[in-house]
Amino acid sequence: MHFAEDRTTAAFMIQSCTAEAVRINGAAHTSSLLLLPEQPLRPWPVPAGAPLALEHFQDLLDCRPELVVLGTGAVLELPAPEIYGTLLECGIGLEAMATAAACRTYNLLAQDGRKVAAALILPA
Repeated sequence: MHFAEDRTTAAFMIQSCTAEAVRINGAAHTSSLLLLPEQPLRPWPVPAGAPLALEHFQDLLDCRPELVVLGTGAVLELPAPEIYGTLLECGIGLEAMATAAACRTYNLLAQDGRKVAAALILPA
């Protein structure tokens, strides 16, 4: 799926999302990654299909976004309740969804000026 062109001031904008890659600011990414507010893109060592653990969210806890949009791959897979609980205790919301939906949601929130982070699981 391709997204419409946007002229937002957000640091990262996702132009497209396929089963194999996400295109961010013109560059294709084929492995899991984090988009953190006011920080460079970084790899996220979470392979598709692997169970999520609280330690996978440490960079997100350190960054303290308002909300984390979690893309879990081709289908929605909910993280463990303790992950939700820990983030909520820190004042961070967590919304899990399929990665394509997470990309769309991230763009909308980033365009709105929200302090949003995206944690995107990709198959490679």
